[in-house]
Amino acid sequence: MTSTDLERLFRDHQPLLIRWLAKLVRCEDTAADLAQESYARIAGAAGEQTIAHPRAFLFRTARNLALDHLRKMRTRGQTVEPLDDVVEVPSPAPSAETALVDRQRIRLFTEALGTLPPRCREVFLLHRLHQCSYQQIAQRLGISESAVEKHIIRALSRCRAIVNQGDAEHR
Repeated sequence: MTSTDLERLFRDHQPLLIRWLAKLVRCEDTAADLAQESYARIAGAAGEQTIAHPRAFLFRTARNLALDHLRKMRTRGQTVEPLDDVVEVPSPAPSAETALVDRQRIRLFTEALGTLPPRCREVFLLHRLHQCSYQQIAQRLGISESAVEKHIIRALSRCRAIVNQGDAEHR
């Protein structure tokens, strides 16, 4: 079989082959790739041996490649889906509006921390940022645990008020 005969065989059967493969793998693009690979395989085999039934050989080769592809997808735990379906999957990323609101709230919170008295800010950051217990903070700063608790309450109250005020202004 000559290369011209192979090209004619493939050209004549390509639409049918792709439709048939698409039914097997449930993806038109993958089917087209597998059809092309089938042609490449039979072109390589035609140089080494005589092919008695070229059409049957083309479809058998395509079937084997499709089965290999499906096994590989099953092994990977993936399903073959057209990209149109994938586009409809919602993104886990926050919307642009949510991201903007979050950035504004972080800016307000940072400003609120800046308005706290130095000792109060230090106590709050030790507790929230460095995850120190009230007892650890009291020992580290030489103050009572009750004073630590009061500083944290003051910091939370001030931060909450400023952030809530900013939220109300942006509505």
